[in-house]
Amino acid sequence: MNVINPNFGRIVKNNIDIKNKEYDNGFMVRIAGNNVFLRDITESDIKDYIRWNTIEKEWMLWDAPWEKDDEFNIGIYKDKIYKKIENVKNNDSIRTGFEICINDEFETHIGWVNSYFIDEKFEYTHEHKLKTIGIDIPELRVRRNGFGTEAWILFIKYLKENGINEIYTQTWSGNYPVLGLIKKIGFIECNRNIGYRKIGGNKYDGLTFKLGK
Repeated sequence: MNVINPNFGRIVKNNIDIKNKEYDNGFMVRIAGNNVFLRDITESDIKDYIRWNTIEKEWMLWDAPWEKDDEFNIGIYKDKIYKKIENVKNNDSIRTGFEICINDEFETHIGWVNSYFIDEKFEYTHEHKLKTIGIDIPELRVRRNGFGTEAWILFIKYLKENGINEIYTQTWSGNYPVLGLIKKIGFIECNRNIGYRKIGGNKYDGLTFKLGK
């Protein structure tokens, strides 16, 4: 066990015993916070992801709305999630993302944090270059409670504990819900592409931020 703080940011790696039977004989990374915790994805999350991609889709208005994906296929999506579960189930590598859950009696699953890489021109790349993080909380009823702030702080702490100190995030100038969070966490704008995104007939700037020291 790697303890960051007895009450906040505790990283737990052990044989799973917290209601996720699909992780028997494996282990889960779980990072404890005050009001939320981060954990690896489990089979029980699939129903939430299906709901968020078919019914409760408001979050898509903010998360890369310029992307037009193919029609959502539940079968293909399930296979994708199962592969993701297997990849982390018995793997002690540094995680690229986590599920966000509330510290309530139901351990309510509300969203996720994720990461990817960008290059020196702030463009997406498959190469391991500049670590860039994102967040989505599709559950409208739980927003504006500080859960997103705490989840990102936990994720950033986890990355830093694993030697990743240069951290970025990206969004677009019309994504008002996340811009306040970005600045609150301590990110500083480092690149702006004027009129880079066209959404609903309007042009918006593409923004890249770097986490301050």
